[in-house]
Amino acid sequence: MKLIEVKNILNATVFTNQSDEYLADVEVNQACGADLMSDVLAFAKEQSVRLTGLVNPQSIRTALMLDMPCVVFVRAKISVDCKNVHGQTKHICYDQC
Repeated sequence: MKLIEVKNILNATVFTNQSDEYLADVEVNQACGADLMSDVLAFAKEQSVRLTGLVNPQSIRTALMLDMPCVVFVRAKISVDCKNVHGQTKHICYDQC
């Protein structure tokens, strides 16, 4: 599935300045839903979408370590730090309830 499809299905807001063309090029294979960083590191696979309720820079950094192309923040939480962390990466962050 392409990230643009994930964005459209979730009706998500993208926090970064990535274009829809970029999102249409990025393929994801699965999703990983976990709040414990150790669970994500132990069980998640590359090219997965990270689903989390934790709104902190560590959520993004953990996903970066595993080459996850995006993080979906659940429970209608919004990350103030997302844009700051993303400024140095090509990571895509979504907000979704």
